[in-house]
Amino acid sequence: MNPTPNSDYTAETNYPSNTGSQGYLEPNQGYATGAQPPQSYRARAEEDPGKVLGIISLVATLSTFLGFNFLGPIVGIITGHMARKNSRGAGFADNEMGKWGFILGIVFISLAALGGLLGLSIAGFAGLAGLLGA
Repeated sequence: MNPTPNSDYTAETNYPSNTGSQGYLEPNQGYATGAQPPQSYRARAEEDPGKVLGIISLVATLSTFLGFNFLGPIVGIITGHMARKNSRGAGFADNEMGKWGFILGIVFISLAALGGLLGLSIAGFAGLAGLLGA
């Protein structure tokens, strides 16, 4: 549709302006006038303080598969507990990675302890059988 001189077409009524509602600034308007900066420059939303500890907990616990059979789960249990405590203290929901690092750490330590006890009992029975001459 081409506007004619007698039509009611105006640029202001057909195109939205760039002021206010979308957070854009006028070309000659500075931040010193009290205008809000665009959304991308505003302060980040508050993050969970236990987020990094939760990641460390899960990675340390899963390092069991790389050969850190006792050290990894112990670090995972400690940092998982700290991550969950920090998250709850700041009012966030339970830290999922910290929770799984904590749970898996306990499971892996228990399995290692049971495996150690099983190994010792087998060695004890084998030693007894050797002494008795069976």
